[in-house]
Amino acid sequence: MKLVALWLAAVIIASCSINHRSGEYSCNTSADCTGDRVCSQNFCVLPNGGSVDAPAGHADAPVGHIDAPSGNGCPLGCSACDPTTKSCTIECGTTGAANCGAPITCPAGWSCEIDCKNQNNCRSGVNCTNSDACHVICSGAGSCRNVACGAGPCKVECTGQASCSRFVQCGTSCKCDIQCTNQSPETCAQDITCGQIACDVPGGGCTSMPSGLCSDTCP
Repeated sequence: MKLVALWLAAVIIASCSINHRSGEYSCNTSADCTGDRVCSQNFCVLPNGGSVDAPAGHADAPVGHIDAPSGNGCPLGCSACDPTTKSCTIECGTTGAANCGAPITCPAGWSCEIDCKNQNNCRSGVNCTNSDACHVICSGAGSCRNVACGAGPCKVECTGQASCSRFVQCGTSCKCDIQCTNQSPETCAQDITCGQIACDVPGGGCTSMPSGLCSDTCP
């Protein structure tokens, strides 16, 4: 019995002399660690490859890594979109939209609604030449210059004072409506070009309403 008791005592003493990780490498901050180790999950670990095991089912995140935001998943300049129908909304003054002081381009093959609701919005050009369709709302005072439609349906509403003052062109649009509803002298003042002369509206603007040679010829 004495031999058994001595053996058990030796085992207990030996086990107490083991240098446990929780003792030597425990920490609260990186200042508690030695050498190049840093404090992670209350243990001093090497910064590259020496991290504490992650909980089951979770992968260790790279040191210092932050996932990049995914954004709204829309083409550049669109504040909202529907990828299924390839429709893009550009609202001046909203987060994620073009600032509407720089040239605006509707993405090729997309349909765009462009809301130029603030003063002097969209004066550096609106390019819809490669779009499927465009609807430009020029409700801000002095908004919209150099609007170029593409071959698809195109509608430009010039409701703001002195809006659409220069260069709004139907181009080859199959259905072009330029509405000049604000009667200030500079609204639709110069260079409003309709698809066909018969589509002109007396007093300014263009219409796609069937009338003589003027008709909706969109496929």
